[in-house]
Amino acid sequence: MFLTDIGLLWWRGRTTDKRQCEIGTWQEFQCELKGEFYPEFAKEEARAKLQGITQRGTVGEHIREFKELMLQVLDVTEKEALLAFQNRLKSWVKQEVEQLGV
Repeated sequence: MFLTDIGLLWWRGRTTDKRQCEIGTWQEFQCELKGEFYPEFAKEEARAKLQGITQRGTVGEHIREFKELMLQVLDVTEKEALLAFQNRLKSWVKQEVEQLGV
């Protein structure tokens, strides 16, 4: 991953500021980056979209949209995520998934 533009400027400033704590893990870096650039309301907005997501196109498109939202809402349990995904599939796709026992 490469930072560019404003992200690179932020990182350079962050690494040269002696008052800043050192980042030791990938998770710490993600928290710092999100704290700097991620809008406060974005997580709640993504959660609302996740709860209302419905399959409009192909299964692949639904999966892609679902994954994008899941990246923004990190505190969803696996069970909640599975239910949100399955409950919003087109009815015939949902039946197929249930028959397969997935």
